[in-house]
Amino acid sequence: MKKALALLVLLVPSACGGPVGKEQDRVLHRRLEGEPQTLNALTATSDPENVVIALLQRNLLDYDENLNLVPGLAESVEADESRLVYTVRLREGVRWEDGTAVTSDDVKATLDALVDPKTPALYRRSLFAGFEKVEAFDARTARVTFREASPGQRAAFNMPVLPARLYRGTEVATNPANRRPLATGPFRLASWEGGTIRLVRNTQYFGTPPAWEQVVLRVVPESSPAFQGLLTGALDETRLNAVQRAEAAGDGEIREVRYEEIAYTYLAWNNRLPQFQDPRVRRALTMLIDRETIARTLYGGLARPANGPLPPGLWPYDPTLAPLPYDPVRAASLLDEAGWRKGRDGVRSRGADKLAFTLSSGGGSERQRQINETAQRAFREAGIEMALVPLEWGAFVEKVDAGSYEACALALNLDPNPDLRPNWHSSQVPPNGMNHSFYRNARADALMDELAVTFDREKAKTLYAKLQRIIAEDQPFSFLHTVSVAWGVRSRVENVKTSPVGLWLFWPGAAGWQPARAARPI
Repeated sequence: MKKALALLVLLVPSACGGPVGKEQDRVLHRRLEGEPQTLNALTATSDPENVVIALLQRNLLDYDENLNLVPGLAESVEADESRLVYTVRLREGVRWEDGTAVTSDDVKATLDALVDPKTPALYRRSLFAGFEKVEAFDARTARVTFREASPGQRAAFNMPVLPARLYRGTEVATNPANRRPLATGPFRLASWEGGTIRLVRNTQYFGTPPAWEQVVLRVVPESSPAFQGLLTGALDETRLNAVQRAEAAGDGEIREVRYEEIAYTYLAWNNRLPQFQDPRVRRALTMLIDRETIARTLYGGLARPANGPLPPGLWPYDPTLAPLPYDPVRAASLLDEAGWRKGRDGVRSRGADKLAFTLSSGGGSERQRQINETAQRAFREAGIEMALVPLEWGAFVEKVDAGSYEACALALNLDPNPDLRPNWHSSQVPPNGMNHSFYRNARADALMDELAVTFDREKAKTLYAKLQRIIAEDQPFSFLHTVSVAWGVRSRVENVKTSPVGLWLFWPGAAGWQPARAARPI
């Protein structure tokens, strides 16, 4: 309780709890669910990092709210007939926040850093598989050459650039500019201290100036104090759980914004460990979790059981693939078949190994805690011991990226152009990539390799359907839920639009939010 109260003190709008002053009318107050570890867009891996970066940086190409690629820093990115050479043409007049021009040399330095094995840019580097070289031709033109053509290659340019003068020849992961980035977007970083990040208008931004003079982002890991901040007006937005949705519905100053994510929640099993090497065990773990009840009670009906590694909303999603059912009896039979049998202490074991492990999680989500505890109880009844280990967000992300966990609870957001290789191909296990469950299946690898060179959409859908079924059968994760997300936004904020990638991972996203007309100066 003391922790929550301490957070609320930080969030009170004024010392007396009175109305926000006129000077605050153009300050947007936002929540971060965890402390960013970096503001380097190449190496960022978490939602809190991407929330901030989306306001600081424009990508070469952006997604619009309908998931179409549109010009960003680049006015065009076009492939030649071979689909091996892409010409990047920067807009005229794009500048860094210090007034210097963004040039093709910055594009070159960024891609050179990206493909450097020393740069911890696992996800983005996987999108540039087959990269051969990048050349700067003139100040606004770069040419990127690949060894192999890929159907989704143009979407990889949905990425920002780094200033060559600050990053070339440095260790990207430890560069001081990761905490003091130069902006190309509508805002620039003014300060970052004490769990608070303050952004101000970037006067050098090439596009339409943002409506807000400042954006203040506060780290509030736990959902209860964040919701209290929304009620008091100290925060202008936060994610809502089922109970909070009902309370917010009666507050005339808060409206609900909802969208269906192209994402899913999951429990990941480290497939290298003896406990998780047999797919029968992994299927049993999923079948012990009553996902339908969780969707109804903890999500308030805004979720449904996930059926595999692609969520609805993506073009290759297979709706005919049925999620594994809740079936504790069949799960117990699978565990017996795999050789994990209950001992006198009630815990299943096989030889010297016990079916016991720890589940790591990060952040302060009350719903995630309840889901973890629900799974823990179900597992215990089946003879499985799972200890819950909550971690500070940064430590948790580091553990997941290294694959140094036994089991972990997470959500995975997918790009509009799906590529399952970064998370599922055997070549992408840590430290090479994002396959942090260490999943290996030769048939799945072969399908992913074939998809990487398949340009026909209908053929690709057939291949994706086969791939989804293989991964769903193996259950390297327990695929939990696909979720419709409810967000509470105060009425002083207008023009909040949604997309399948959420509220801000498209353009203009949160950069397009505006003060309500009553708050605008006359």
